[in-house]
Amino acid sequence: MKTPWTLAILAAVLSACQTVEPEPIAEADPEDRALAQAACGGCHSVEAYGLSPNSDAPEFPAIANRRNLTRETLTTWLVDAHNYPEEMDFYLEDDEVQQLVDYILTLRRVDYHPPY
Repeated sequence: MKTPWTLAILAAVLSACQTVEPEPIAEADPEDRALAQAACGGCHSVEAYGLSPNSDAPEFPAIANRRNLTRETLTTWLVDAHNYPEEMDFYLEDDEVQQLVDYILTLRRVDYHPPY
């Protein structure tokens, strides 16, 4: 027979195993999408579905749906050129960084599954 304490502990353990799935932040701005395509589309798939032209470059939805990704961590990564692989060593203006972050975050999905 299960006691109330046993049920409470079981509920706590099960709730601790759950993760919060990212949800879309907002509708994508066409200018943000155009920048993503122009600056990044040569290597990355910047659309909601599809594989990247460069197999070493993660798809934008895969980036957007990474566990623990936040606006701040993504912004920091894009601003800090030392984190870039050599192929990505290019300069982004602050407003371009924010546009890319805004666009990438629109690709978050509760039901996201990697394309491979």
